Amino acid sequence: MGVTETLEIFPLKILRDLIQINFLRLPTRPGATRPLFDLLERHNVSVKFLLEGCAGDFNRDLIICVTNDCFSRLEPELKEVTTRMQAQAVELRRSVAVVRVLGPHFDIRPGTSGLLFGALEQAGITVFSIATTITSSMCIIPDDQLEAAERVIGRTFDIPKKK
Repeated sequence: MGVTETLEIFPLKILRDLIQINFLRLPTRPGATRPLFDLLERHNVSVKFLLEGCAGDFNRDLIICVTNDCFSRLEPELKEVTTRMQAQAVELRRSVAVVRVLGPHFDIRPGTSGLLFGALEQAGITVFSIATTITSSMCIIPDDQLEAAERVIGRTFDIPKKK
C-alpha cells in the first residue's frame, strides 16, 4: 500500500466578520444588476466575494460579501436597489467568513475542490456558498466555525508554516 501524498497549498486567505447578501431570483436580462453595482461604486464598497448562479426559469441569484462597515453604508438604499433589480427576495447572513484555498497544483490535480469540501462536510462545517477557479477554491462559512475549518484544512492539505 502506497503513501498518500498530501497536496501543498499556499497560506490560507481568510476574511472574517463579513455580511453575506443574497439577491434571489433576479431576472436574466442585460443591466439587471446595474443598480447594485452603481450603489457599490457610489459608496466606494469593495466586494470580498461575488458569485452568480442560475436560479431556474430564466432567473439568477447573486451573492456578495462585504464588510460590516460597508454594509452600514449600503443598508439605507438596499431595499430600493433590490426593487429596481426586480429581485424576488434578499437574504442577509451576518458574521460569515470567506476562506480561500490556493494551490500550485490545483490546475493539474483533479479533485482538489472535492477533497476540500468533502473534508469540511465530514467535519460538520456549514458551507453557505462555494466558488472555484482553476487554481483556487473559496467558500463562505459561519465565522464561529472558522477555527474548526482551519484545523480541517490543515489536516487535509500541507499548509506552509507561518514564519
